Amino acid sequence: MSSGTDRPTVMAEAVRRIAVTGAAGFLGRALVDRLSARPEVECVLAIDVRSNPKLGTPPLNVKWAVGDVREPLDDLFKAHGIDAVAHLAYLLRPSHDRARVHAINTGGTENVASACEAAKVRAIVYPSSTTVYGAHASYKRPYLETDPVNPVKGFQYSEDKVEAEKILLGFADRTGARVAILRAPPVMGPSADNFIVRSLTRRLLPSPWGTNVQLQFLHIDDLLHALVLALTTSVRGVYNVSGQGSVRWKDMVRVFGNRVVPVPAPVLKSVVGLTWALRLQSDSPACGVEFIRYQWLADTSKADRELGWRPRYSSEQALLAARPAIGIPQ
Repeated sequence: MSSGTDRPTVMAEAVRRIAVTGAAGFLGRALVDRLSARPEVECVLAIDVRSNPKLGTPPLNVKWAVGDVREPLDDLFKAHGIDAVAHLAYLLRPSHDRARVHAINTGGTENVASACEAAKVRAIVYPSSTTVYGAHASYKRPYLETDPVNPVKGFQYSEDKVEAEKILLGFADRTGARVAILRAPPVMGPSADNFIVRSLTRRLLPSPWGTNVQLQFLHIDDLLHALVLALTTSVRGVYNVSGQGSVRWKDMVRVFGNRVVPVPAPVLKSVVGLTWALRLQSDSPACGVEFIRYQWLADTSKADRELGWRPRYSSEQALLAARPAIGIPQ
């Protein structure tokens, strides 16, 4: 495990008033807490369709606003003098209502970018995903930020992330504002909710025959560290962020006391696709199988070199941090 020492090379112009969309979510609540504890931060504007989910009174520098990212945010940003936005509002789970998911994930991003332009917000930081590179048989090495995005066709989460990235990078080109995009693997913590966590709640996990892919994970504390660095330094562009090392799919399943059931990939995809189409399950359409069939590791050396970020936790340690989310005590 590395030291995780902050060592950014160039500080940004002071960012003191930060808006966080999706502030009531798994990552949003933690980021609001992290930012509000920093002495230089005057205001954290926490925005979510849900009201403040915490008990008690929030810190004086946290202002909660109930709002939808699909609705106008210009006046809200202007009223609070927002310098930077951490855009976290996003529907992670796939849905049979594709139009609604797309409207929130990409329409909401377009609306946030528009509000930032109107309010002259100087920076946007966005957590994206290493799934944008796709999981394909052509994989040869860990992906670099310069590699083209190639999401698995039909995997809503990745397709919307790719479109949201394009919207934000277009905003940066158009306005000169600073945009930093952090591409992460599944983020783990005690209350994580993603496709890996949902899989690990099952005792028997059907898996493509003859495959045992390596997977990366990121501890929520390491992602928070990266988000704060991206907000408070002058970096811009795309960065891969992940825990050190990787975990084999079958090892991961065994660690949680579950069993792998090998199934030929075409059969498994047919079954998953049919149960999705019949609405017997809402975890994933057939294309999701590709992520346990082919590799999609990412190289994080650019984040170390330019952002001054190194993970404190390995992929294995990040995975184990999700035990409470799966119903296993720490």
